[in-house]
Amino acid sequence: MEFRGIFSFCHQRVFQCKLFAVSIPYFAYGSNMHLEQMARRCPGARLLHLVAKRGWRFIINERGYVTAVDDPSARTLGCLWELSEEHWEALDRYEGVSAGFYYRVNCQVIRLDSGDSLDAIAYRASSEIPGTPTIEYADTVFDGARQIGLPEEYLLAIEAWRNGPLPS
Repeated sequence: MEFRGIFSFCHQRVFQCKLFAVSIPYFAYGSNMHLEQMARRCPGARLLHLVAKRGWRFIINERGYVTAVDDPSARTLGCLWELSEEHWEALDRYEGVSAGFYYRVNCQVIRLDSGDSLDAIAYRASSEIPGTPTIEYADTVFDGARQIGLPEEYLLAIEAWRNGPLPS
């Protein structure tokens, strides 16, 4: 009977740790802001909040995909998603983590509605060389940003990347 009690306690602790490990929300600031795309990639994922990441600047890299680069004067806007462990695995595949195209980073974001600081996990690309997106990809990013309700001035900043790097 004592053994069963220890097993139950250990099992409960492992379960709690597993829940804690996947409870950090995902900060999406590129095509994964698009509601239909996320519904296909991560069925059941839940949109949480609109947020900003201070110190990151939105760019399109040489592969034609969104990433963020360090810039103390910038901020990148996006949204938080609540994901399951299976969702994280699916996103790792879509983002090309095993091929080295993207990697996960821990970050702190600020809720746009309340100013509260939250822990999050985001993907950043291994390439930070500016490039040009495909028309379809640019549309997906822009439409997603509009769908979730990002401010108009930020939508214009995203749209400005449609034809490649912004002049300095």
